[in-house]
Amino acid sequence: MLHCIRRHLTIKQPCFGKVPGSADGSITVFLSLTLTCICALMGGLFESARTAGTGWYMQMALDSSLDSLMSKYHRDVWEQYRIFALEFEDAEGLAAEMDPYLEGYFNSAPFYPVGDRELSVSKITGIAEEEGRWFEKEILDYMRLGVWNMEKEPGALKEMADGIKEAESLGAIAEEYQENGRRLLELERIVEEIGENLKKQREYLEKGNRQLEDGNSSGFIRTAEKLERELDKIPALVRKYEEKAEELKTVVKETEQGAEERRNDLQPKTWELVTEEMDSYRSYTDSEGSRRKEVKQTETTAGENKEIVKAAIQKAEEVQKYIDSWEPDDDDDELDEERLWRKVLTVTARFRVDTRFEKTGIKDRKKLNVLESLSRLAGTDLLSIVVPEGKEVSGDRVDTSQFPSVTELRGGQGGEKEETGGNLLNTALIHEYAAAFFTSFLSEQERPVKYEQEYLLSGKDTDRGNLKAAVNKIIAVREAMNLLYLLGNTEKRAEAEQLAIAITGTSGLAPLAAVTTFFILTVWALAESIEDVSILLKGGKVPFIKQKDDWKVSLSGLAGEGTAVLGKAEDSGKEGRGFDYQAYLKLLLLLVGRTQKEYRMMDMIQKNIRINQPDFLVRKCACRLEAEVKGRGVLIPVKKRIVKAY
Repeated sequence: MLHCIRRHLTIKQPCFGKVPGSADGSITVFLSLTLTCICALMGGLFESARTAGTGWYMQMALDSSLDSLMSKYHRDVWEQYRIFALEFEDAEGLAAEMDPYLEGYFNSAPFYPVGDRELSVSKITGIAEEEGRWFEKEILDYMRLGVWNMEKEPGALKEMADGIKEAESLGAIAEEYQENGRRLLELERIVEEIGENLKKQREYLEKGNRQLEDGNSSGFIRTAEKLERELDKIPALVRKYEEKAEELKTVVKETEQGAEERRNDLQPKTWELVTEEMDSYRSYTDSEGSRRKEVKQTETTAGENKEIVKAAIQKAEEVQKYIDSWEPDDDDDELDEERLWRKVLTVTARFRVDTRFEKTGIKDRKKLNVLESLSRLAGTDLLSIVVPEGKEVSGDRVDTSQFPSVTELRGGQGGEKEETGGNLLNTALIHEYAAAFFTSFLSEQERPVKYEQEYLLSGKDTDRGNLKAAVNKIIAVREAMNLLYLLGNTEKRAEAEQLAIAITGTSGLAPLAAVTTFFILTVWALAESIEDVSILLKGGKVPFIKQKDDWKVSLSGLAGEGTAVLGKAEDSGKEGRGFDYQAYLKLLLLLVGRTQKEYRMMDMIQKNIRINQPDFLVRKCACRLEAEVKGRGVLIPVKKRIVKAY
């Protein structure tokens, strides 16, 4: 029989003491948990570092790969023109060229795995884009490396730039006034025609009166009919004069307005000289008011005289008829013919002889014709005069249809002319670059376009056209500077005034003499300018501002021989002071818009590179690339972008 023994349950306090023969596991668990956390943290940090490293490695790989791609710049363009240009077909082609470089980097670094990589060239900036800004940058980068030493201070550069612009403006004003001078002389020719007509009228009248006194009725009638025809010419001459006078007044006013618009380009002293000549023209046109009234009066007088001549002819016919039909009543009767003809003379006596314009007009027509012929040389083809003997002018023509200035420059617009301020040094560098890398008329190097710098100035499709344009521009600038010298030289101005008086036969104070003097000065300046260019094309030098000893052409020889005296300067100017042909080309480039000038440089680069590579196009040359790569990293997507330019 089992007995149930009831015992009280006693709960004892736990014993933390070490039990012999047993191990305490609490420390191990704690350390395990701690190490797990540390390892997790380290693993996270490690993966985070690898993720960041992947991004940096991808950036570095992209950067280096793009460098490798851009190292494939066009070698001929660099060697000939010191321009970096990467030739391409399209963005996909560039990405395909770049991809092997990028692949090599990732194959060498498995620690930075990137899956599903996509490489693209997202943007290509061509060297011909953005109005040539990148092309200009490359030129300036190269020139600033020290390959060009600035010969003049910036202040001197600005003074030269201002001088060439003043010369251009003054040349334009002088050319307009030269044209006005020709118009004025045409007006004087009409006055001369009227004077000659009036002289013939007087001669016919005197001759007819003598015929009446001699009883020569038939002769008188023939003479009177000639006189009537001369009278009939007067209205047409007056109308012609009125039209020309009004035209002259209009163009003189327009010239004055044009000169006023160019006033800011001229120095105060230059403007004062221009104003003086403007006043002489204004004085002439104002004085024409009274003269126009006199010319108009000749028409009125001619109308009245025509009626008198008709009446005289009618009276003469009546007298002659009476004489022919007269029969004496007896043998002692005599016909008094003298008394009968005096009746006709009484009619002709009412004829108002107009002598007011008989003494006007040109006195030395030969010299005037020579000067007018010379004045018409401005803007024409003067190469036959200025090109040295034995030097042949190229007649080659170039196809411009694929030129960047045609395909890339919007509408062929060249922008504004160069600033004369802070960017002037950059402009000087660009012009020095043009002089160093492009040919001119004096160059010995043979290229498809013979006169490349002249092309930069004008952009014509023939060598002759470019040289002609460059020569004419230099002549225009030199004409302005030579005119300034003449206007300020009292001795030479007095010489021109004496010639004007000899040609017009008027006083030196008369408006006609004053404007004719200015016309002579402009022609003289033009002739000297042609001589200047002749010296330049021989390799000589011509001062921008001349002194007395620099002057070549004499006015007496010019008025006597005309173009025969041009191009005969014995002094070549090679040892003289001043600027040579190359320096004048640089100055003239200041008058060409920056964009247009630089695109024309691209034209020449493309044309010359195509000698060995016929399919070369500047518009297919990149100077700046933007590349992008993206992919899947271990944990997160990765995307990197890089931009590089030469």
